[in-house]
Amino acid sequence: MLSPAKAKEKALKALFARKLMERGWLTALLGYLAKRDELKVRLKYVGDVTLRRTDFEALAANTYYTAKCWPELPEELARAAGSLLRPQEALPWLLWSLSLASSLCDKSRSLGKKFSINIIPEGVSLEVNGISVAFDFHCVNYALADAFIRGEYEVPEVLSGLRGKEVVDVGANIG
Repeated sequence: MLSPAKAKEKALKALFARKLMERGWLTALLGYLAKRDELKVRLKYVGDVTLRRTDFEALAANTYYTAKCWPELPEELARAAGSLLRPQEALPWLLWSLSLASSLCDKSRSLGKKFSINIIPEGVSLEVNGISVAFDFHCVNYALADAFIRGEYEVPEVLSGLRGKEVVDVGANIG
């Protein structure tokens, strides 16, 4: 049985997932609690998708943790995913983007550095302590996220030579 604190945190996470869903949130939540394998929802800006239980849990948790640092970012990421990709392709990209944003939020707090993420027409803009770089949506992948999260590259070190709003295609160099 869950402790009251854990139950409260899980409920808060589920409520944050609701911010990204137009329809089917309560049904998905009940299906998740009943341990159903697939859940059907309509995501804002994306459309109708089928979520696995793990997707629902990841969407809820990462939306919750991302919104702690950047309250508007989950919806901005959903809008970007919906405009770039078909619904079932947008879901993995959205889950990954929220996961990366959540990890950057944790890392920024632990390092005491100021991170910001913005959705711009060229892609995703990442700013670390005043140094800004923009990535094309299609060039950012799990390998890049893992490199930053695992600390294989220090973010300020990677961005130290970049100034202004340079667009960097890193997709071919990592992974």
